[in-house]
Amino acid sequence: MTTPLDQWRAQARAAQETDRQVRRLYDVAYRTAAIGHILTNPRATAVDIAYATTRIPCGLAAAARLLTRPGVAEHLETPYARSFLATAERALTAPSTQLLKAANAARAAAAASANNDDLQYVLFSDIEDRCRYLVDAASSRTGWARHDHADSKAVLDLAARWGLSAETYIPRQADDGQPPIPAHIAQEVARRAEIRTRCAAGIRCTRTACLAYGAVATQDSTGQGPFLCTSCIPAANAERTARGFAPTLQAVPGGVPADARFSVTLYNGSGPGRQTVTCPTPQEAQFTAETVRPFNNTGYTIHVTTTP
Repeated sequence: MTTPLDQWRAQARAAQETDRQVRRLYDVAYRTAAIGHILTNPRATAVDIAYATTRIPCGLAAAARLLTRPGVAEHLETPYARSFLATAERALTAPSTQLLKAANAARAAAAASANNDDLQYVLFSDIEDRCRYLVDAASSRTGWARHDHADSKAVLDLAARWGLSAETYIPRQADDGQPPIPAHIAQEVARRAEIRTRCAAGIRCTRTACLAYGAVATQDSTGQGPFLCTSCIPAANAERTARGFAPTLQAVPGGVPADARFSVTLYNGSGPGRQTVTCPTPQEAQFTAETVRPFNNTGYTIHVTTTP
């Protein structure tokens, strides 16, 4: 025979189990919402997006199973968990997710075109910048405004016309015809073409009085030296003599080794930060130095390394 005490104990155990399941639901919802913040980060990479878009549906599915447990859906704390789940679900379907996917696809397509197609490089870099700008602007406000949706549609339509989807890049066929090129893109392409033409002669002389292209690697008694024009080496030695150093600068005997690589160090001229890019030819090294700008005030140095 069931006594009132037994009934009370059974109800207490049921309430404890319900509380335990609600805590599990809250933990799942909180972690899922935290993952959803990845989809509002304008600097999110393709790996980040893949992780978030995989884990959020798993979290939503786990929460849905917990909500079917007895007493969980009716619990007083459940609405808080539901609000976290709704936040994660909105992040998964928000325009920012498609923009970030397009931005990462554009970055990959631009990197593949950096050395052989200025138009595609500039266009896809611009698409990436616009996508990330829209995500950043929208994340600083509450929700997406009407003009945000219009701008998002415009940049995704531009990407689609050039064969770029939210997932991959499909090169256009030659007989498909070329879509119209925005004016600012055409200007940047022309600027890069001009720089590429200048850099065809080779690395630029480091003497500020010269700055001509086609400099050669030099070395002094320590085995180190800047890139200088052959006509600037005597002047550089004269400057060294005036400062009390031995005038030992000369062109590297035999020239740069055939297996040498050219390392371009890009540094922040007004703060911390630097990065290094390795190039196979002096032309590509100089072009990289003049076109890659990771900082607002970017400076560069080029040196030769024999490491392939």
